[in-house]
Amino acid sequence: MLYEKIQLEQGEAILTVVRRHWFVIVTELFGIFFMLLIPFFILFLLALFPHRLLNIDLSLAHYTKLITFAVSAWSILTIMTAFTIWTHYFLDLWIVTDRRIILVDQIKFFNRNVSMFRLERLQDIEFHINGVFPTLLNFGTIEAQTAGAEESNFRSTGIPDPRGLQATIQKAMDARLTTLGRVTTMTE
Repeated sequence: MLYEKIQLEQGEAILTVVRRHWFVIVTELFGIFFMLLIPFFILFLLALFPHRLLNIDLSLAHYTKLITFAVSAWSILTIMTAFTIWTHYFLDLWIVTDRRIILVDQIKFFNRNVSMFRLERLQDIEFHINGVFPTLLNFGTIEAQTAGAEESNFRSTGIPDPRGLQATIQKAMDARLTTLGRVTTMTE
């Protein structure tokens, strides 16, 4: 896997690896499937009602090579789009360890951004679940803000169980701060 190639510090343990929710990729691929069917639907309509749709005498037999080329090109482009969506889904990761959060963001086929920040720098972690399907299927947006510049903030959409991920990160952050001795007790 991709996350196995990330160099961990000595004694660092991976707590969880999170990808986007399955519903997100299914809805995107469902749309691509309908895009794939568009030229076949148009050809079906032209074959059934050629005179009523165009008001001209159009014989599809004269344009077989052109139609075959256009349908093939459309199919290849939509299948490439489907593979792009799948690659983006498969390679986008949140890796939470006991010391840091690593965000792998696949932007394009040959453009990947790997960001990481230490848990002791974490200032705020929020999640948002908006909508009927995200509420029923338990996925949403998670945002992590660090002490530092605005560009060091992380935001990912379609994350499954954002409450659980927030709790995991919060526990890891508390344990890390305790280990570093930065937590003051409430009795002081």
